[in-house]
Amino acid sequence: MKIKFLILFYFTTSLVMIVSIFGLFSSYKKFRFFLNLLTNSMLMSLKVTSKITVEVINHNKDNIDEGYLYASKHQSIFETIYFNSLFYNPVYILKKELLKIPLFGKYLKKLEMIAIDRSQGIKSIKHVNEETKRLSKFRPVVIFPEGTRTKYGDQPDLKPGIYSIYKNSNMPVIPIAINSGKYWPKNNQMRSGKITIEFKEPIQPGLSKEEFLKKLKIEINSLNH
Repeated sequence: MKIKFLILFYFTTSLVMIVSIFGLFSSYKKFRFFLNLLTNSMLMSLKVTSKITVEVINHNKDNIDEGYLYASKHQSIFETIYFNSLFYNPVYILKKELLKIPLFGKYLKKLEMIAIDRSQGIKSIKHVNEETKRLSKFRPVVIFPEGTRTKYGDQPDLKPGIYSIYKNSNMPVIPIAINSGKYWPKNNQMRSGKITIEFKEPIQPGLSKEEFLKKLKIEINSLNH
């Protein structure tokens, strides 16, 4: 199952990445075709080789997604790809190093992702806060507050930067619980089943750091057991 999936997934992903070069100089509306193509090829690979399906709970597609921060559990490559189709023109807050990856980095720059330069310390945090506040007025902003992929069942402390963003943006944060690591973990040991993505109730502005981090941690881990 693992080998079949990896061959099909990376083959189709590579093809989509190459074809997507033609969209680099187009508008986002046109470039979205390639993002949806990438998502659909991934879903096809998961279903055909591993019998993995997807369920999304409580995401109201009738609502425009801007004006919110989305803080998601992060366990797999799955959500980094799937969210590009789940949202319209999302902004990811990500590590600056990802922008240096050949070709892939060019796509991230085109999509105007917010890059964290950890070597810059407070200066980088200030940049992230300013860009989040600016872009979230017309685009959904997605952050993985644990800072990296985790194993299914793990519940590490959240990075304090998420509170800084929450406080400075003065906007609700919508937690996203996900169990992708149960079926597509970091070691690619695939397991048949249903990946569930659940949108939780917004956490409104005004909470203390302790209250906010505690509530957010509980919410994003609700499917992590």
